[in-house]
Amino acid sequence: MIDDFSPGPPISRIWPQVRSVVAEILAGSVVRGNDSFRKHLTHLGYFYAWASEHDLPLTAATLTRTNIEEYARTGMPDSTPKSRSDRRSRLRRLADRVHPEQSTGPHVEIERPRIRPPYTETQVQALVRTAWNQPSSERTRKAALCVGLGLGAGLDSSDFRGLRRQHIHIERADRGDGSLRAQVTVPGTATGSRTRIVPIRTEYVDLVARGVEGLGGDQLLLGRVEDRRNLAANALADVVVLGDCPRIEQSRLRATWLAALLMQPVRLDVVMAAAGLRTARTLPDLLPHLPAMDEAAAATVLRGRRTDIAQEGAA
Repeated sequence: MIDDFSPGPPISRIWPQVRSVVAEILAGSVVRGNDSFRKHLTHLGYFYAWASEHDLPLTAATLTRTNIEEYARTGMPDSTPKSRSDRRSRLRRLADRVHPEQSTGPHVEIERPRIRPPYTETQVQALVRTAWNQPSSERTRKAALCVGLGLGAGLDSSDFRGLRRQHIHIERADRGDGSLRAQVTVPGTATGSRTRIVPIRTEYVDLVARGVEGLGGDQLLLGRVEDRRNLAANALADVVVLGDCPRIEQSRLRATWLAALLMQPVRLDVVMAAAGLRTARTLPDLLPHLPAMDEAAAATVLRGRRTDIAQEGAA
């Protein structure tokens, strides 16, 4: 049945990479019967298609309860609650064979991976300097693109997959000083994430403009193969780090963008929509890294002004 399995998108894109992994998992399972085997085969295919979109390793070890919970929450938005529950249950049984230490009980809590800490302001300045000052034009372009879209729009590595020049819109701002404003349209994926349009923070627009310099409208921003994984990491692998600049990690650039938004009077649903988040469960991980607010400042914020809130809502 595995030999005869001919999946369509999105499974077909990653099937050559995961075929042996799926075979290994099913060989170690207690799945019996053609119909059951076919269902589990398909469920694993969709799970690994989702895993690929989120830059998770395409190995048996990735089939954990933690990842299955996240997949069930975000990876099948069009499924009915019953279908989502059935798929989750089947995958959990397979995961418990791969990771028997996780199956000690039906309600075992497995700690989820925490969000990467944001960069400090000093580190951000070093990152921007490094992006602008690479030894070649192409290295500068790729570094500027990753840093600009990470700090400026919160793009993670998986967001670059399928991202083309036409998805970046840059125009003159209406301030008469020649400055630019820009936004990026992050395409949705077949495994559940929806298209989102994110305005790029003003201070990083010039970096993004440098990052798309010389590219044609339909040209991929990074790489030459649309489904390639770890695009940002590969693009940043040959960056020459200057001085005390920290290692450039796309996930930390995104965390820094999120932290900057949390310091602003931005509604939570706006932050989640721009970040492509379905829940806010990861945002509290950033709180220990934010500057403390003294009691007087906190009191001022908490008092607020009802007229301001009403006016903003009306606008």
